[in-house]
Amino acid sequence: MARYTNKLKLTLWVSVVYVLSFICYVPTLLGQNGITIPDILLYLKYLYVCIPAMAAIFLLICEQNIKVYFTRMFSGEITIKYILIGVICMAAGIFGSYYYSFIVKTDVFKNTYSTVISLLTSCIYLLITAFVEEIAWRGFLLERLPFKKIKSVLFVGTVWAVWHIPMWIIRNSLGMEQIVCFCIWTLLVSVVLGITYYQCRNILLIAIMHAAFNICYLAPIQYNIVVLAIIIFVGTLLYKKSDKKLFTW
Repeated sequence: MARYTNKLKLTLWVSVVYVLSFICYVPTLLGQNGITIPDILLYLKYLYVCIPAMAAIFLLICEQNIKVYFTRMFSGEITIKYILIGVICMAAGIFGSYYYSFIVKTDVFKNTYSTVISLLTSCIYLLITAFVEEIAWRGFLLERLPFKKIKSVLFVGTVWAVWHIPMWIIRNSLGMEQIVCFCIWTLLVSVVLGITYYQCRNILLIAIMHAAFNICYLAPIQYNIVVLAIIIFVGTLLYKKSDKKLFTW
């Protein structure tokens, strides 16, 4: 009965998150279609990234369970091993971005971060938003799923990718092909973040890694997918050779 109740709560939580998140972009959508909207309502889109964490915290408060979850989110130590995983992912993104820059004869980093101040500002902003997201997606949803670990990682990645779609369509004006690519990318990123979180149990490290993906992977999404897929493939091979058990399939 408890397991059924948990599934029901998670279904309700995901539904509420989707609906409220979409509402955040409704004023922007109406404005794009020529409807006059008060300027203050257009700022609702900035709440979009906060909705999942707010919904998670609200549910945990209702359950009187918030201390348990936040303690668990920060229960693990950030060791050299986990830092190395983050550094490898970051270095691969930087290398891939510079390689793309070399091929097309441009500088994607300079085009994105024109000054040191803009880079630092982006890093701070992306780290804060990543931390807020990770509280909800890895710290809350991944922890509560009743599936086996690998299925939970894939499930969270899928739900997380779908959650981004209103933003990609309304704010970024992406087409269907680009949205499919971004869904694949988001799922791959979620696999890395989810697996690392299961190992380290420290949401701060996961937020830093999340921000690093946003900061360092500046090549077109198709290139980033290939780079990250290679990392996951090589990491899987090395893991199998290590003869360690992380997942119960």
